[in-house]
Amino acid sequence: MATAETDGFGDQLRRGREEVRGLGGELAGLAGDVRAHARSEVELAKAEMGEQAGIALRMAIWGGVALVTAVLALVFVFLTVMFAISVALPLWAAALITTALLLAIAGAAGALAYLRLRQISVVPRRTVRSLKEDVRWARDQLRSSTSSSASGAH
Repeated sequence: MATAETDGFGDQLRRGREEVRGLGGELAGLAGDVRAHARSEVELAKAEMGEQAGIALRMAIWGGVALVTAVLALVFVFLTVMFAISVALPLWAAALITTALLLAIAGAAGALAYLRLRQISVVPRRTVRSLKEDVRWARDQLRSSTSSSASGAH
C-alpha cells in the first residue's frame, strides 16, 4: 500500500510539472502574440499619421493656389470698387471705405480658417480606440484564464 500511495503522489507531481510547463508555454506564446500585436499597432499608427499628413499637404497646396489667385482677383475688384465710389465721393474717402471693407472680409476669412484648423487631428484616433479594445480583450482573457485555473485547482 505504501508504494501505491507513493506512485500516486509521484504521478500527481509529474502531472503538476507538466501543467506548469504547459502554462509557461502558453504564457510565452501570449507574450509573443502581445509583442507582435504591439508592432502591428505601431505600424497602424504610422500609416494613420502618414495619411493625415498627406491630407494636410494637399490642403496646403490647393489653399496656396487659391490664395494667390484670389489675391490677384481681389486687387482688381477692390480697385474697381474704389474707383466706382470715387465718382460720388473724393478719392481718399473711397479708398478709406474700400480699406474698411477689405479688413472686414479679412477678419471673416481668418475666423473661418481658424475653425477649419481646429478640425485637423494629430492624434491617431483609430489606433487609440483599437489599443483600448485590445487592453479590454487582454483583461478579459486574463480574468477568464484566472477563473478557469482557480476552478480547475479545486
